[in-house]
Amino acid sequence: MRIYRFAWGVTAGAVTAWAAAGVVASGEWPGVLAVACMLATCGGILAFTVCEDRPDRWRWTAWASWWTGAAAVAWGSLVTTQGGVGSLVVLPFLVTCPVLLVQARRLLLGWSLRRASGPPETLGRRELLRRWEWTTCEVLRDATPLERRLALVEQRRALLDELERRDPAHFDEWVVTAVPDRAPPRQRHRRA
Repeated sequence: MRIYRFAWGVTAGAVTAWAAAGVVASGEWPGVLAVACMLATCGGILAFTVCEDRPDRWRWTAWASWWTGAAAVAWGSLVTTQGGVGSLVVLPFLVTCPVLLVQARRLLLGWSLRRASGPPETLGRRELLRRWEWTTCEVLRDATPLERRLALVEQRRALLDELERRDPAHFDEWVVTAVPDRAPPRQRHRRA
């Protein structure tokens, strides 16, 4: 996902810079900037309303304002310079946005897990694997509190035990691929 995010960001940045340069050259940038500021404010207010009870609500508000404003500049610039074709260019970027894809995946996993609740012993193999995916996402999220992470680690231990108990031969092959990508461990050089 890291490479995908980088490629998406570079491509979106290049298209936005190209369109913004066209808007500046045409002299229509004050209108685009005014709309972007208005939408950034609305995005921040919406984020604050949704995250009102969270301790990190100001971070989410600033994040939403920034990204809403950047998206408005991109959309406005492309529509101003390219007309209706600009909207067609922006839609694929919106649909393939890494943040939206991760959130959609998280919501889908959460929804599917609500249907399959109970201890690991009562779940089918597919539900066990879904729960493993969901707990992986939750543990890797920066916003997950420490107490919640500890509970998730305990759930993951029970899931691993159950998966190994059901199919020990396949478990050894599966566990190698089930661990999320990590940075390679640093090698320690011994001095002679």
